[in-house]
Amino acid sequence: MPINVDPLVRSLPDLPDVMEKIRLGLYRLCGGVVRHASGTGKGGQIVGHLVFPSDSEEIRKRLDQLQSTLSKGLGSLDTGMGQLQQSIGVLQGLQSANLVMSGLNLAVTTAGFIIVCKKLDGISEQIQAQSHGIAQIVQIVSDIQERSLLQDEADFRGLALTAKQFCEQGDAQQLKSLIEPFHKKYQFTKLVLEKHASIPASSIERLGEIQLLQDRLVNLGLMLSHVQMKTGALKHSRECVMQMESDLTALNARRVDVLINDRAVASTITHPRFAELKGFLRRGKEALPALSYQADVIELEMRYPGLLERTSGTKEIMLVAA
Repeated sequence: MPINVDPLVRSLPDLPDVMEKIRLGLYRLCGGVVRHASGTGKGGQIVGHLVFPSDSEEIRKRLDQLQSTLSKGLGSLDTGMGQLQQSIGVLQGLQSANLVMSGLNLAVTTAGFIIVCKKLDGISEQIQAQSHGIAQIVQIVSDIQERSLLQDEADFRGLALTAKQFCEQGDAQQLKSLIEPFHKKYQFTKLVLEKHASIPASSIERLGEIQLLQDRLVNLGLMLSHVQMKTGALKHSRECVMQMESDLTALNARRVDVLINDRAVASTITHPRFAELKGFLRRGKEALPALSYQADVIELEMRYPGLLERTSGTKEIMLVAA
């Protein structure tokens, strides 16, 4: 029997009791989930899930408003300060992730999928402009010197455009045939990045090209997650996002370990290069809150099918009660 979830969905600004309990430290934000704080007798239990607007500018505005509302209590509260500061830290993380990801509901809604397609188009243009450097990166993991970067790029663009068309047409059967090609593109990009993460000098000399490939990895994963959702495989869609989060963490950890253990290369890093490397690692870290949130909202869609599409047009942050 279908469940009417409309009564469970409320605008967060219209729930002063929830906002007050977050300020008092009784509730805390964990990614896109509001939970009971530890020590309340219900520590860790879910109060509700946050659903953000699809428009990235609206997300920025609403996060700013929510953070400002919570911050007003910092100077006057005697209890719950740690939980409140943690909640504000989560919001700041989501803001940073928003700047990196250009929207949070990327793999869930149609609007988010269009954002991913446009972002991949931009990455493809940059890759084409840096084709020589990208080709050198690819050749490290390939014995076939004649490998055509242009052919690879054409295959990739064709795959993205085909997926976009089938998604717009709602053709789930045709989308299923694209799951394997998306997996192959994702795994190939991941293997290239893993290879370069093990080469100390690569993280310095090829950082720009590696950033493009890492951006492609994330957006490929988001597209695959969206295709999985459109074919009804929500469990695999969520696992895809969680795997991306794990892959980004592992890649950056590997780069840091390799550089630490190779002092000869590390000692050659100039101040400008070091700043670039820090920015690269920070950018990867800042994407993690958005991916964690993405997994949460896919889980929410699993519980209430169609909920996210129905709420995607709102300009407020919504709370879906548990």
